[in-house]
Amino acid sequence: MPPSDALSNALAAFPEAGLLPNPSPIHRLSRLSTQLGREIYILRDDLTGFALGGNKTRKLDFLMGDALAKAADTLVTSKATSFSRNAAAAGKVFGMEVHVLIDGEAAAQNPASQAFFEQYDTRLHYVPHTDPAALLDAQAQLVETLKAQGKSVCELHPGGSDAIGALGYVRAFQQIIEFARTRGIAFSKILFPTSSCGTQAGLVMGQCLSGYSVRIIGMAVSVPAERQRSRVLELVSATAAKLGYAFDPEAVLVDDRFIGTGYAIPSPEGQAAVKLFAGLEGILMDQVYTGKAAAGLLHLASNGEIAPGETVLFIHTGGNGGLFY
Repeated sequence: MPPSDALSNALAAFPEAGLLPNPSPIHRLSRLSTQLGREIYILRDDLTGFALGGNKTRKLDFLMGDALAKAADTLVTSKATSFSRNAAAAGKVFGMEVHVLIDGEAAAQNPASQAFFEQYDTRLHYVPHTDPAALLDAQAQLVETLKAQGKSVCELHPGGSDAIGALGYVRAFQQIIEFARTRGIAFSKILFPTSSCGTQAGLVMGQCLSGYSVRIIGMAVSVPAERQRSRVLELVSATAAKLGYAFDPEAVLVDDRFIGTGYAIPSPEGQAAVKLFAGLEGILMDQVYTGKAAAGLLHLASNGEIAPGETVLFIHTGGNGGLFY
């Protein structure tokens, strides 16, 4: 069975909401490839075509498909993130009430984020900083209140990274191998930022299902490699169980050399990578996720970990140029 067909068969039982009107572009970065002396391609998931775009829309396509299949009329999630903003748009499109719980005071929030939520009539619930469990407790109470009002509630992981959301990147892997087949190329490595784990879990599951030979390397942007790898393994295991297939734990690779001083703190290397991609290719990145992963790509090429003659795919997972950070 062709690898692409294996992925289609595995995903057939899971409904999609149709949020992605077209496949995200994949194209060669000609100027960067010339400068690095390697063949560098990019998957433009910043251009997924729904709301703010990014990797969260791929996850939402399956998450909303699942919510619609369960006749949900209300979505509940937490944190002011790229996921919750896109979820607000998706909920509005499908006529659902959307509630987002946010840690902290309203006055401390990014005005652009608040304006976006307002555009989609999102109901925001601010939870004062107390202890780490406060947000979870407040969400549990809100869900019980909504159910008591007769609502059919669907709770969404704050990053969309659960066994259903990860299916979005199983589908993305299908697009990747179909592109490689039609162009007659073979990717040796796939690089991307990894944080909430859904992107990496889906790609790894896609590789295990298809048998496509490639090194999938998540560039950690929030926690050290061993901790991130453990989190990814947990989600891949849950996704494999959902699909009814096995996976290879050795396929989970994480590089944490480019986190810098911490999550959401710009690094000099990430800032330089953002500027290089903008100047050479006209591609905007943020300094929290894609910029640090791009710094990793540049480093691996400069020190020979990506060798001359290799063909590499970089996944732009979104970020809106840092507008919401």
